[in-house]
Amino acid sequence: MGIIRTGFVLIALITLMSAPLHASILTGDVKPAPPSVNLTTQGNTDWIHWGRSTASDVDRKSSGGSSISNFTKIGTGTNVVRLTDSPSKISWSDGGTNASATDNSGGVYINNFDGPGRGFQFTVPAGITEHTLFVYLGEFNASGTLTASLNDGSGATYSQVLNGTANQTVQGEYTIDFQANVPGSLMTIKWVETTDMGAADNITLQAAALCTPVPVPEPGMIALLAVGIPLLLRRRK
Repeated sequence: MGIIRTGFVLIALITLMSAPLHASILTGDVKPAPPSVNLTTQGNTDWIHWGRSTASDVDRKSSGGSSISNFTKIGTGTNVVRLTDSPSKISWSDGGTNASATDNSGGVYINNFDGPGRGFQFTVPAGITEHTLFVYLGEFNASGTLTASLNDGSGATYSQVLNGTANQTVQGEYTIDFQANVPGSLMTIKWVETTDMGAADNITLQAAALCTPVPVPEPGMIALLAVGIPLLLRRRK
C-alpha cells in the first residue's frame, strides 16, 4: 500500500505542476528577414503566402485548416498590387492548391505612394496554449509599424516599428509569442506604413507562419521527478 500511495502522490504532483497556466502572453521582436524562408519548416500548425503569381494568389498549408485569415486592406482607397522582386525568397512543400514552391519572390504591396496610414490586417486564432507567429514583410522608402492585439482583452498590445532607410528596401521578420486567457480568442495583426521617406514609398507583405512549440518540462517538474522516482524505487525494495 505504501508503494501505491507514493506512486499516486508522485503522479498527482507531476500533473499539478504540468497543468498549463492560462495567463496571457503577447511579446514580440523584429529582425532582418533571412534571404530564404521555408514555410513548411516554420509553420508546423499553419502558414499562408500572398502574391505567388498574381496579387490575388493566396497559398496555404494543406493541413492548416486556413487558421490564418486572408488580409484586409487598411486605409480608404488602398490599392494592392503584386510584388515581384522581394530579396527574401519563400519556399514550401506542403501546400494545398499549389503543393510546392521554391524561392518565390512574390508578395503584395501598397502602391498609392502618398504617405502613411495604409496597410494590411489579418487574424490568427489564439487559445490557452502558447503559439509563435512569424510574419515576413518589408518596406521601401518608408517605415512601417506592426501591432498585435488579443480580442479577449488580455495583455498589452504589442507594437514595434521596422525602421526604414531612404531609397532602400528593408525586409523584416517579426516573431510574436502569444497566448490568450480565453479559449477561442483571436489575435489581430496590423501592418501599416507610419513614416514616408520619399517618392514611391510602400510597405509589402509576403507570408505568415504559425508554430506550436514542442512542450518542454518545467524545471520544477524535472526536479520533482529526480526526487520522486528514486524514492519510489526505494519503497519497492
